[in-house]
Amino acid sequence: MLEVVQVVRRFGKSGGMERYVWELSHALANQDMKVHILSEEITHLTSHKNIKIHLVKKVAKKPRWLAMLRFSRHVKHWVDNNSSHDWIIHSHERTSVHHVTTFHGPPFAHIKNKPFWKRISLRVLVWNYLEKRELCSNQVKVVLPNSDLILNDLKYFYPCVKGRIFPPAYPGSEDSNFKLTDLNDRKNIVLFIGKEWKRKGLEFSIEILEKMRSKDESIEFWVLGPETQKVEHLFKNFKGGYKLLGWDDPKNYLPKARLLIHPAISEPYGMVISEASSFGVPVVISNNCGIANLVTTNSGRVLSLEDNINDWIEACNLEIKRKNFAHKIGKSWRELALDHIKIYESFKEL
Repeated sequence: MLEVVQVVRRFGKSGGMERYVWELSHALANQDMKVHILSEEITHLTSHKNIKIHLVKKVAKKPRWLAMLRFSRHVKHWVDNNSSHDWIIHSHERTSVHHVTTFHGPPFAHIKNKPFWKRISLRVLVWNYLEKRELCSNQVKVVLPNSDLILNDLKYFYPCVKGRIFPPAYPGSEDSNFKLTDLNDRKNIVLFIGKEWKRKGLEFSIEILEKMRSKDESIEFWVLGPETQKVEHLFKNFKGGYKLLGWDDPKNYLPKARLLIHPAISEPYGMVISEASSFGVPVVISNNCGIANLVTTNSGRVLSLEDNINDWIEACNLEIKRKNFAHKIGKSWRELALDHIKIYESFKEL
């Protein structure tokens, strides 16, 4: 039986990367793989018989560069003490002992494009060191970017990935094996989902929805993710028709929605976009999302933030009036797990 160690500082569903590791680990375990989780914190418990959790000493969260350096040392110590096991080490963090790494966000190397004075600090020195080590160390066999944007960035900034970088391992989504709510039973609810609301475009979404509601008061705007007290001031011109829901599982709201809006300023992938489509919900998103090239008119619309707001409004109105369910975007978690198993099984040839 194949055994893989998934390395992540927090194991659970508390963020995009963490959710990726959680879903991938369970999908692998469902394929009868033995999955070990090496982490310093558990945010959600699992009872899966094929998943075993190992904890290393927890470190202070800030400064992040120092926390990552210390976590990396703890991971190496654990791996060294378990070197008798023939495990594949798959990291989602900046570690030094992994065979596979999944790269979840824009590389820190972008700082090379910043002014000189912003590049001179111990913090920058350590992050650059950690990132280069993660990608270029001799024991690294496979680099898995999770979007085309990241793939191109890594090729540009790190020529060392040539020969070890694979096509993007896009985040998965739910298998569509549930009963979809009839479209006629859904209200005109537009969802925004994201804790990092500034980066994900909440303010522009509010502008769009204000104008849409001025023409059609049946449209409701539900915001899931941001802390209510941090965003409620943005709705001073909204005359009803909105809900600030705080954070909850998107699955509780997507079956009720007609549309997901996601005009992100920067989004390495956009897992919530594929998740929305698995519930039949169309999407209107910016081309700054890593998932954008997978979105067709069967699933929604992709626009630029430079487009006129009226273009965004028109796209949203068209999708709200859609008569059929959106097509699913991307693969399921099960399909992603099967892709990973092929990679793990090929290690003897790498």
